Amino acid sequence: MIDLTLINVLYQFVSSGTCYQWSKSLVCPQIQLDNDDMPLKRTTTGFTLIELVIVIIILAIVFVIAAPKFLDISSDAKAAKVRALASLISSQNQLAFAKSTLANIETLEGCTYLCGSHPNWDVDVGEYFIDASGTRLYVNLGYPISPLSSTEVNDNYRRVFGLNEDEFYITVARTEGSAAAIVPVASADKLDEISEGSYRCHVVYRAPIRTRAYFVRAYTDDC
Repeated sequence: MIDLTLINVLYQFVSSGTCYQWSKSLVCPQIQLDNDDMPLKRTTTGFTLIELVIVIIILAIVFVIAAPKFLDISSDAKAAKVRALASLISSQNQLAFAKSTLANIETLEGCTYLCGSHPNWDVDVGEYFIDASGTRLYVNLGYPISPLSSTEVNDNYRRVFGLNEDEFYITVARTEGSAAAIVPVASADKLDEISEGSYRCHVVYRAPIRTRAYFVRAYTDDC
C-alpha cells in the first residue's frame, strides 16, 4: 500500500519552494507546483516564427537600400582607377619626352641617316629608346611607342609604367585609330566591346606620328 503521508510531505516540500537542512547538506526543491495541482509549466527561449519573418523582412529592406549604394561605390572605385591610370601615363609620357629632349631624339621618327651611329638607337628592335631605370623605353617623336608594336616594346612599356599583366590588359582600340586600350582587370570580360568602342571603362593611349598628335584619354562612362 502506498504511504499517503509520505507523498503528502513530499508534495508540501516541493510546492513550498523552501530549502531544508538535511544532515550536512542544504536540500532545495527543483520544481514548484502551483496551488491548483496543475502540471508543470515549461518555458523555452528562442525566436518564434513571426520574429524570424520580421528579421528577414528587415534584412531584405536593408539590402534593397544598401545594394545600389554599394554598386555606386564599386563603380566610383573603377572609374577612379581608370582616371588614376590615365594620370600616371600622362605624367610618365611627359617625363619620357623630357628625357628624349635631353638625348636630342624628340624630333626623330624611325630610322634617319643618324640612326646607325646614334647611342639611343636599338639596332635589333629598330627604334629609338630612352633609359628608364635600366629599362629601354622605346620612343617616337619623343613619346613612348604604342605597346602593341611588338612583344619587346610591350614588355618594356609594361615594366616602365608598372602595368602588371595580372592587373591590366592591353588591346587595340579600333575606333581610336588603332591606338592602345589599357584595361583594368575588372573590365577584362569587356575586351571585345572596348576594342569596338561599345564599352568604355579604360584608358586609350595613341602614340604620335608626323601627321597626328599623341593623346591619353580616360573613359569612365560604363565603369
